[in-house]
Amino acid sequence: MNKRNSTFTPASAGIDGARLRASAIATAGGFQQALDNGTLPRQVSLSVSEALVLGLLKQGTRKYLAIFGHGSTDLGEILRIYTDAGVTQTYNFRNEVEMAHAATALSWQYGEVPALVTSIGPGALQAMAGSLAAASNGVGVWHVYGDETTLGEGYNMQQIPKAEQALYPRMTALMGESFFLHTPHALREALRRGGQRVFADTKAGPFYLHLPINVQPVVEAFNLDSLPSRPSFEPLVPEISASLDKAVDLIAKTDRVVIKAGGGCRGFDEEIRLLARAAGAPVVLSPGSTGVESWRLIRRAQKGRRRSSYDSHFS
Repeated sequence: MNKRNSTFTPASAGIDGARLRASAIATAGGFQQALDNGTLPRQVSLSVSEALVLGLLKQGTRKYLAIFGHGSTDLGEILRIYTDAGVTQTYNFRNEVEMAHAATALSWQYGEVPALVTSIGPGALQAMAGSLAAASNGVGVWHVYGDETTLGEGYNMQQIPKAEQALYPRMTALMGESFFLHTPHALREALRRGGQRVFADTKAGPFYLHLPINVQPVVEAFNLDSLPSRPSFEPLVPEISASLDKAVDLIAKTDRVVIKAGGGCRGFDEEIRLLARAAGAPVVLSPGSTGVESWRLIRRAQKGRRRSSYDSHFS
């Protein structure tokens, strides 16, 4: 760690440096505010654990749902410092399935994407099982698992008893997207990929970030400006309007129109309602018999009504 006149600066590594950085962020009112006013240096030596906490904070993740173990001791110590400063909030759980469902509900119902923390082993398997709800419903959640070391020192009770590397990340990759942080400076790429996954507009889901035990405390130089911010997804505009004009003409000339709203419509509820009113069309969410029957019932209820002109609304 760096010292100057035996006084720690916010750019120094270690516990004292972490306390100063957490205090600077709390006083400034946020990560970006502390960077802007200069109380949080842009070039700084940090442990990988602290860089992860700052990277998630930059993307808006402040809440951690955790069951700490030997695989997450270093990360837990950083979270203790930042939680004591009021920058993050940490909630301890006793069951990983319950914790995964709570994280899913927090993201799904309240729009706060949290980070779930546990270690590989039976607990991580339970957390991954609980993450099926997030994966199935397109809900973004960070899953941070303390993983085996990169040194290959032999089996312990948490590892899969097989002479292969990174077996847990291979399992989590089947559920969603997974990243094994073998190298500290790969953290930026891990955060970039994770942000694209957990904040996706149309098909979000859990992102599994595996932190080897021996990598978490490694101190490296980081540029905090280079840590990725929360991604934004702008709607795409068709290059030509001919296809839209054709669709408008077809809908306007058709007496019976039904709208099938799939996963790509998430976040566009008002637009779908406007289109449905203009076209005089019911909206169904299922392509099967349930959706078809709903369409028939709605058309019966609408029979005799005058359908709105699609062109009058969208010309």
